[in-house]
Amino acid sequence: MKTAETINIVCSELGISKADLAKRMGMLPSSLYRKLARESMTFEEFQKCLDVLGVTVEFQLKYPDGSVRSSQENYEILLKRMDMLETELEAARKAEEFHKISLRDLRTELNSAVGYTELGMRHGFKAEVYFEKMQLVLTNMESTIAYALGENWDEETDDDEPENLEVLEGRRVLLVDDNEMNREIMKEILVDHGLLVEEADNGSKALAAVKGKDPGYYHFVLMDIEMPVMDGYEATMRIRKLPNRIRANVPIIALTANTFSENRERAADVGMDDFLSKPISSSRLLKCLTKYQ
Repeated sequence: MKTAETINIVCSELGISKADLAKRMGMLPSSLYRKLARESMTFEEFQKCLDVLGVTVEFQLKYPDGSVRSSQENYEILLKRMDMLETELEAARKAEEFHKISLRDLRTELNSAVGYTELGMRHGFKAEVYFEKMQLVLTNMESTIAYALGENWDEETDDDEPENLEVLEGRRVLLVDDNEMNREIMKEILVDHGLLVEEADNGSKALAAVKGKDPGYYHFVLMDIEMPVMDGYEATMRIRKLPNRIRANVPIIALTANTFSENRERAADVGMDDFLSKPISSSRLLKCLTKYQ
């Protein structure tokens, strides 16, 4: 039985609307509707739904040798395995973070060398090759971590562009990022595919832009997380609290280099609709936007 079907049945039997369920969970009704429609609800969110509704699910697991293990026993065993996995993942994350910092420093030095010195012109190609190899190591590491966490990495790194890009033509995007170079790169991708782009370099300006325009003026908000003045989490929470529901429900997609599970959970908790990790490929960016059209 699918998650949406289960939630619908329980809500129907208890006489609770999904809008009321969303409020009890601290979510916007539109976010819950989208998750149910796309079957994108995580196990933790599904369990939270059941907890809010006061429903307890008990089951027995039967094994080929005839033994039966209760859900509680199975849960305790899984907890031990998850503790072991968390230890291994933490070590992998530390190694991943080290590689990211190294890559960032290498890219800075490489750009400086290639852009401003004759030495860089002579040796820049070798440095680029080395950088690409390091980037491949990082990508493989991120893929391994994503697989261990149960995340669908293949979908995120698919280089094929979506077929229905025409639905994005003429759509207006508010691009929020304090890094000018990041904005330039993403703006070029978006404009090349017919989107209209407006920019803000912090969450406070993004909030003012959404409040100052007519409802429905922006079709998407691409929101960086770590920014001065006001970060992306705070800006999103304030947008979701705007009195006009059309303004408040604009799709907001998180942009961040922090891809840990707690970052994804925080983004969902504050009302972000989706999550894109940096560096962002054009295919992942465009595929994400087409989901909300």
